[in-house]
Amino acid sequence: MRNFWHHLRTPTLVRRIMFAQMLLLTLLWCVFLTYILWEDLRSPNMLSGSKTYETIITLIDRMDDRPQDRNAVLEDFSKALREGYGGGEDPAISISLIVRKNKEIIYSSDGAPTSVTNTKYGEIQRIQSEGRTWVGRTQKSEESDAEVTLVTPAGDWNLFIYLNSRGYYILPLLVCIPFLLFPAWLSIRIAMRPWNKVVHEVSLRTPEDLSPLKDGPKHMELRQMVDAINVFLARVRESTERERIFIADAAHELRTPLAAMRINVEALQSYVSSDSQQELLAGIIRSNSRAARLVNQLLLMMHSEAPIDTVVVPVPLTTLVQERMAALAPLAAERRIELEFYSHDEVWITGIRERLMSLIDNLIENAVKYSPEGGRVEVDIRALDKSAQLRVSDAGPGISAELRERVFDRFFRDPNQMQSGSGLGLAIVKAVAQQHNSNVCLNTSAEGGLMVTIEFPNQNST
Repeated sequence: MRNFWHHLRTPTLVRRIMFAQMLLLTLLWCVFLTYILWEDLRSPNMLSGSKTYETIITLIDRMDDRPQDRNAVLEDFSKALREGYGGGEDPAISISLIVRKNKEIIYSSDGAPTSVTNTKYGEIQRIQSEGRTWVGRTQKSEESDAEVTLVTPAGDWNLFIYLNSRGYYILPLLVCIPFLLFPAWLSIRIAMRPWNKVVHEVSLRTPEDLSPLKDGPKHMELRQMVDAINVFLARVRESTERERIFIADAAHELRTPLAAMRINVEALQSYVSSDSQQELLAGIIRSNSRAARLVNQLLLMMHSEAPIDTVVVPVPLTTLVQERMAALAPLAAERRIELEFYSHDEVWITGIRERLMSLIDNLIENAVKYSPEGGRVEVDIRALDKSAQLRVSDAGPGISAELRERVFDRFFRDPNQMQSGSGLGLAIVKAVAQQHNSNVCLNTSAEGGLMVTIEFPNQNST
């Protein structure tokens, strides 16, 4: 129920358009009905028609010798007229009947403006009397001097009372609008199908996919929006490409001077005998190693984020992990880290071998780097029903749950982390995983450290 009310309070374009349609329908109905009935009030049918007058005149002529019965019939006739007009018994907003004979009033409705007289027979006239404006018409009998006058108020303020009294104003809206809501909603939903197609295409995009939207709608308004999005994507794509090229070129250019610096410092160490100077040179070499690693990771990052321009092929994941663990064994041996590998069968995945190598290297290097000396790093490969799962676990400090999304950002590092680093390792892992349509999940390992799980789709085991 809470979700329902939340959804109901959330503004939507469909609801906005439906509200606008209903509001416009109401306004059009008001204008149309006001115009029709205003014309009717200016020239009411009861005044312009002849049957009413003929009936009253015939009644007067035939009952001239029975004035009491005649007036009783005229009283009933007057009540019927007011009921049909819709104004009730109030003469200020209803119709009144005045009957004259020999210019003398022989009957008038209750409260009728008896001072109203027409100057021309058979014509509707607007007459000022008693400080108000009235609309009246007088018809004279052809057989006698009897005159019948029907009078209605001409005040504009009576219009709303007149409409409501007849049920012309609110009742049709109350009846029609509920039946129009569903057709309006259905028509809007059908009309918005091209919009929903564009939304679906955008929702399926990965953050790295900056290519133009493929769905080119024919509708002018939607085409303008898609064109604007494509122009924006083109600008972002150009900016990203310039950034990638700049970082790649800068990192590539830094490799040569860093290598030359290391060679020179190592050569200088053989000529220095002082322990303090040896310690300073060793510090330079360590800093040089960190800078070289950062440069290499920048190159790997730019390479992993570049669009795939090679054909993906089946890759033996088990064998590839074993090869990379063997290559990284010296790094683990320096810190007395034990590397353990678990896999029952050869597991194959579809991908690019070089990029998968950078993914595996970063996972294992991070696990070794952040594990305590003498610790253990576990690498596990499992073949599931529709995927292959790679897990790397360590016994390090781990990553708090609130930072597990941010650590995939480039150059972001846990503020509580004491180990030095560039903050690019997990960013590279995520970039390569996304290129292989894989998910990266961070959890706490059995030893309290970090466990990184990557699930590759479309695996085959032999």
